[in-house]
Amino acid sequence: MEPDNGIDVRAEIAAAAARGSVDRRQIADAINAMRAARPRIHAIVSPVAQPLVANVAAALSIDISMTIDAADVRAMVASSDGFLINLGMLDRERREGAMAAVASGLPFVLDPVKVDRSGDRLSFAQALIEARPRIIKGNIGEMAALGDFETDAVCVTTGAEDEIVADGRRVVVANDTPILSRVIATGCATGMLMTAISAVEADSFVAAVSGAALMAVAGEVAAETAKLPGSFAVALIDAIAELNGEEIARLVDLRDA
Repeated sequence: MEPDNGIDVRAEIAAAAARGSVDRRQIADAINAMRAARPRIHAIVSPVAQPLVANVAAALSIDISMTIDAADVRAMVASSDGFLINLGMLDRERREGAMAAVASGLPFVLDPVKVDRSGDRLSFAQALIEARPRIIKGNIGEMAALGDFETDAVCVTTGAEDEIVADGRRVVVANDTPILSRVIATGCATGMLMTAISAVEADSFVAAVSGAALMAVAGEVAAETAKLPGSFAVALIDAIAELNGEEIARLVDLRDA
């Protein structure tokens, strides 16, 4: 089913291909493929973030594991399709778990939480970047703190708009739902979505755009009926569970540079 929004999808696909960018059909296909595949994802996130991240994963039938013990991480990552390293509440056990995960060689997504506030945390993130993550996702302050670095990863800067950049390609997901920032772990969950889509989508740029689009559109849909953070969190999980790839592709406010 093609998005019914007055957009000439075939023309957009051709134009996006010429720009080396991404089109709505690719977003729809990537999200639908993830939903069908039900990938196994290991996510190292803070205990504060774990409940929402786990519930977002469960809403999409993603098989998620979250152990941080290094020995257990090795076994879980070995049987996973991808993993997320999120630096929230970075303690020794999470550091060791992250390094065990990276040692597997499996493609991963890095969320450098609060590296703009801790030099030690920044150094650890920089070491992880040397392990070549597929996607690096942070807010404006976090991405600025990382500075200039050599990478072939897709770089995602989140905020009122999400900017996705890689190798001359740039797309902005401009759907704006301010209440998202009032619920803990929506950013962490976005990183998990990008990880899950990366498990089935070879183009990391498409995977990053699709993950950002899924969270942003679901946020707008949830905000139509839920105006306060508590009810919004529940509505967000429901929207993520209900929206298919075509609906996300139709509703995403996608802008090229």
